[in-house]
Amino acid sequence: MEHHTSDVASTLRHFKTTVQEGLEHEEARRRLVHYGPNTLPREKRRSLVETFVGQFKSPIIYILLVAAVVAFAIGEGTDAGFILAVLIINALLGTYQEYAAAMKAEGLKQAIRTMARVIRNGKTVEIDSVELTPGDVVVLESGSKVPADLRLVQSVNLTVNESLFTGEALEVLKEAELVHSGEVAVADRKNMVYAGTYVASGRGLGVVTAVGSATEIGQIATLLREAIEGQAPLLVRMERLSLTLAKAVGAVVAVLLLIGVAKGLDLYALFLFAVALAVSAIPEGLPVAITVALTSASLTMSKRNVIVRKLSAIEALGSCTLIASDKTGTLTQNRLSVEAFVPHREEHYGDELRHVTRLASVLCNEFTIDHDARERTFIGDQVDVALAKHAITADEAYVLAAKDYRKVDEIPYEPQNRYSAILVEKEGNAFEFVKGSVETVLEFCDLEPSERQRVLEEVNGWAAKGYRTIALAFKSEAGESIRLSGFTYLGFMAIIDPLREESKEAVRRAKKAGIAVAMVTGDHPHTALFIAQQLGIASSVAEVMAGDALKRWEEEGADPDRIASVRVFARVTPQQKQAIVAAFQELGHFVAVTGDGVNDAPALRRANIGIAMGKSGTDIARSTGELILTDDNFASIVNGIEEGRRAYDNIRKVVFLLVSTGFAEIVLVMLAFATGDPLPLLPVQLLWLNLVTNGIQDVMLGLEAAEPGLLQRPPRPPKERIFNPLMLRRVLVSGLYIGLVSYGIFFWLLQSGYGEFAARNITLLLMVLFENVHVLNARTEVNYLHRMRYGNSLPLLGLVAATQLLHIGCMYWPPMQRVLSLEPVGLLSWLGLFAVAVGLMGVMELDKWLSGRYGAVRPAGG
Repeated sequence: MEHHTSDVASTLRHFKTTVQEGLEHEEARRRLVHYGPNTLPREKRRSLVETFVGQFKSPIIYILLVAAVVAFAIGEGTDAGFILAVLIINALLGTYQEYAAAMKAEGLKQAIRTMARVIRNGKTVEIDSVELTPGDVVVLESGSKVPADLRLVQSVNLTVNESLFTGEALEVLKEAELVHSGEVAVADRKNMVYAGTYVASGRGLGVVTAVGSATEIGQIATLLREAIEGQAPLLVRMERLSLTLAKAVGAVVAVLLLIGVAKGLDLYALFLFAVALAVSAIPEGLPVAITVALTSASLTMSKRNVIVRKLSAIEALGSCTLIASDKTGTLTQNRLSVEAFVPHREEHYGDELRHVTRLASVLCNEFTIDHDARERTFIGDQVDVALAKHAITADEAYVLAAKDYRKVDEIPYEPQNRYSAILVEKEGNAFEFVKGSVETVLEFCDLEPSERQRVLEEVNGWAAKGYRTIALAFKSEAGESIRLSGFTYLGFMAIIDPLREESKEAVRRAKKAGIAVAMVTGDHPHTALFIAQQLGIASSVAEVMAGDALKRWEEEGADPDRIASVRVFARVTPQQKQAIVAAFQELGHFVAVTGDGVNDAPALRRANIGIAMGKSGTDIARSTGELILTDDNFASIVNGIEEGRRAYDNIRKVVFLLVSTGFAEIVLVMLAFATGDPLPLLPVQLLWLNLVTNGIQDVMLGLEAAEPGLLQRPPRPPKERIFNPLMLRRVLVSGLYIGLVSYGIFFWLLQSGYGEFAARNITLLLMVLFENVHVLNARTEVNYLHRMRYGNSLPLLGLVAATQLLHIGCMYWPPMQRVLSLEPVGLLSWLGLFAVAVGLMGVMELDKWLSGRYGAVRPAGG
């Protein structure tokens, strides 16, 4: 059935539903079973076996497989068997890491849900959009995502952004009563709205005509299917780094091969050694380790009420220098209550005007009441709920007031308008009510300038004490549509919204982390300043810009320098919010912005980090932001920044460990080649070294807890590379120390009469000790080791100890002795090697001290 060619009544009959009652719950369940869930086709997830097989699709793996085949071909079964064992163990580790990361990512996707308001059993309820079924009556309002294909049955100034289908950002006006004749293109159907589009403004009701794969978007889902996002930019850069290092290592290995051939070394041994060195020195596991680190950070952040929609946001959080935050619900509790009603003239405010005021509070309002709950629950915008509660608390009769009046016309509240209005009729008498900001409502009222000024002064007095103010007005001689003039001003409600207890501490933590905080709100400037002073965001009116001043700033070119010291922006329009973000960016700030409404989307897109509200936010805001706060709490933003910094720190640790140990192995081998000495390590020993020291330690390092003083550091420059001068110096210092000392001991052993077998055995033990000790160095680049916490790193420390014990066990187990050319060493050798390895810690601590003393990086606590 082509529903755009049917009128409203025919559509309702077809789906056996009504606007007033919707579907019954039992009928909805039956239809859900019949039509299936309202979900789009999803890309098939790789199975565990497919993930395992995928581990072998790598150039390094191909080289190892060739080496194993060559070893078998010339009868070196032990070498071949060991190479295959290394391949299988690496594949198993990679499978576990990749599959676990995929499972965590899937869990995060499930956390991002789209809710829909529907009429069921005559009640407006909120359900997961997955549960929608044909015949459901869906409530639409500005900012909401259309959850399924709908035939409109009611519309009030309803406009929809259909750029998903048309590619055009222009909003389309919809009309429920319109009936099309014949074939009409999807984009031209004015009485239909489609899944995946967004309501830009207005209100509406629609009957679900198609769900899931049957929707218009479902039929082209294979073209539109996508994950939360593609690869994180950081991961792409790390893959490039791995490729660059692979080319560098390949060049070194090629040179060593040529030198070996020139010296007449055995070709098979030389080939196998080149393969082993390449496998050990190339940080091929870097992208996987970073993927695990990013995914685990996302999971940790979700537990702290921050859902990551785009992995790039984790990297960006470490660079945040300014948070532009909403006030209501983010810094405050969003639990509004009317403290007082301030009438226009107290002496004239009798029973009749009191009655009219309460009618205005409940009729010019979009609240609903859930009577099915154990106690009566008010549902809707918190301002609407506060006004309704105020009227109904005075007299329960106002609960039913809306049923006594017939709605003739309405203008729903939109943030850019700052008011809502309604025209109702009862027993042949028409009434208009309007509510909104005091400044806006006064423009519709017949008041002398002196009276207007007196009202504004009253408002300023209440606002200076932290109250929000909502004005009410009415007129009894109304026409057939709303005319915004000639209203009688009733007065204003003084509404209190308590601060969140944790907000002040969160602002303090942000400032200590080098992050400025600015409040951007639509509220009265006096209210905003009062709250800002309570929280420590601003201290004087000199830090406030509002209303006319903002407008003049825009008209005069939006000079960024003029707002550099402003920390409170009040009576802000959506366009001004976007301009404020752009200005701060021009000043060099890396800006995080919070938003919850449809009109916040431009500012969220413009921001370096868009943060949408999960509880009070609209669907379009949630789809625009990189992060979603599930509790709408400012403190969660600071927690998210801490987790973002931790994740980025851990990625640097992984890079440092893998690159520096690979560099050390190349230094060791190149020195031996340059001096003409025997190879310090056999190919299987190199492979073993890579397996026991870098097999899973790098992944565990990526899961480290936050370092002490993490939020006391200044934000990281946004354009700073991971491989910055600090990283380069630390890689050189540690790699040269490990390589030079290991070669020096190998050379000394040969000169002292040790055979090649014994010298290699001791050198391998020293390298295993070095690389395990180096894990501790990798845990921090700014803190001295004695200031680090070790209680949270027990799994990592336990793994280091286990790998060291594994190597010791192999030194005493005959089968592994034969494979790896190992033998036990004496106690004195043990103590000497351990002292040399621990010396690496001393070298790296000295490097921190020198860098702090001579101006490179000041260690925390140093």
